Amino acid sequence: MNGSTATISYLARRWTLTPNDRVTVGRGSACTVQLPNDGHISRLAVAIELVDGTVLVRNESASKPIVVRPPAGEDHVVVPQAAVSPPYPRFSIVLAGSRGDESVEVEASSSRPAAGSPVTSSADTFTGPGRFTAAQHRVMVELCRPLLTGSGATARPATYAEIGERLDLSPQYVRNVLKMIRESLSGYGIAGLVAEGDNANDFRLPLARWALWNGHVSRTDLGDRRGE
Repeated sequence: MNGSTATISYLARRWTLTPNDRVTVGRGSACTVQLPNDGHISRLAVAIELVDGTVLVRNESASKPIVVRPPAGEDHVVVPQAAVSPPYPRFSIVLAGSRGDESVEVEASSSRPAAGSPVTSSADTFTGPGRFTAAQHRVMVELCRPLLTGSGATARPATYAEIGERLDLSPQYVRNVLKMIRESLSGYGIAGLVAEGDNANDFRLPLARWALWNGHVSRTDLGDRRGE
């Protein structure tokens, strides 16, 4: 992956990012990508690097969040001083200004490497973070399908009933499979797989976000799985 590059675009300008380079974004004159002189945008807002063949986006602002926006699916808010490696070959970095959003486009020469191949097994056991049986992986793919194909309100995790319909399984069985995966991940020390808001028992969204943002489910997994 050492030959990987990424293209950064803003308006009509383009920059090539290599593993030995760093592209910075902000309103400051020292930034590679200089945005409008808008006080709502940090002088140094974002740093983009290639690390082990993947694009790393770091929010360099001390107080302002940024948004990573995939071609389809929900926005990912990156809080100040945090960093993410989006599992998409193309995405936008969106910064809020006083006169509207500023969008910087990123396109990598290769997609994020898989973080773990599914294990083919007839057992319903979970073998480690990102290591699924074939049956578990099918359920995870269907959980994430609307997030990979929809946008706006349609970018959501699938319901147990929707997953069951596609895989010819009962909704309760689907819920039990996902619950076991969530509990096993928690046992491996992976935090944050709990629901927010009123429905504390609905863990579908945090589980789907974990799978997508760690590369365990991607668009290449999609297809008509009915009849398998």
